[in-house]
Amino acid sequence: MFRSLETLTGVLAGAVLMAASFPPMAADTAPPNFAPNASVGWYAYNRQFIAPPSGAGPVQQDPEHPYVSNDEFRVSGKQPTDQLADLNNPILQPWARDVVRKRNELVLAGKPANPPHASCWPVGVPGFLLRPMTQAMYFVQTPKMVVMILSSKQEIRHVYLTDKHSLNLKPSWYGESIGRYEGDTLVVDTIGIDERTWVDAFGTPHTKQLHVVERFRLIEDGNVLEASVHVEDPGAFTTPWNGIQRFRQYEAAVRKVPIERLAQLASAAEGPMTEMICADNPSSFFASQYAKPIPQTTAPDF
Repeated sequence: MFRSLETLTGVLAGAVLMAASFPPMAADTAPPNFAPNASVGWYAYNRQFIAPPSGAGPVQQDPEHPYVSNDEFRVSGKQPTDQLADLNNPILQPWARDVVRKRNELVLAGKPANPPHASCWPVGVPGFLLRPMTQAMYFVQTPKMVVMILSSKQEIRHVYLTDKHSLNLKPSWYGESIGRYEGDTLVVDTIGIDERTWVDAFGTPHTKQLHVVERFRLIEDGNVLEASVHVEDPGAFTTPWNGIQRFRQYEAAVRKVPIERLAQLASAAEGPMTEMICADNPSSFFASQYAKPIPQTTAPDF
């Protein structure tokens, strides 16, 4: 953890990318720079994974119950709805489908079905990629590590630039992520993810066998960050599947979106990361008899 926001900002501004210090890559290829300065943050397009062009994909919204996010409400005025899973997706093992079905039933009954992060639980992987909607995701890139920070609740992932996972790995909220650069792409391999986390906001569960590979690259002249996600977990899924998430820098978004969508970006102010601590406000809007206890620890899990 960084001891202060000033320290983090200084690292963001001064991080130097040295290709020679990373795992082997083409001599004439520089690694992608996701943090050209301390003010660059990335905002997700959607709260759900995008399906791939072909092949097995993520759990999606039930087509009979369209999803209207709070972000869309700010633009269109449509009544927000909750995420409700399409249970016909064949990737789910029977027990996993039953878990998702129970959450669907809560939503349809009008009962609270809040995700664990509403009670300050870390979101895990790959759910981390679905969070930065109104608060940005930031990167710190150094020769030995890539750090990913969700400013919304100061959640931090560490990606160690090495080629081997630790032996006898103990599960943790974000597991162990190791990475390497392949040309213009950062490839992140993660295992050892705590089973209490959700794969997505539909409540899709996983087992200790969960293995996630993410591929991050800049597209559209560097204005868009794309993350291609490959998920394997034979305990929870009938087959490996793929998903996509995309993020846009705030300034680029303002330049390109129609005027009627600017309200969606109003709360996503560009600039250095601000500090927001979820656990300091446990008596929040979501606090109720359905809330989970705030996780506590006496030592960091990394």
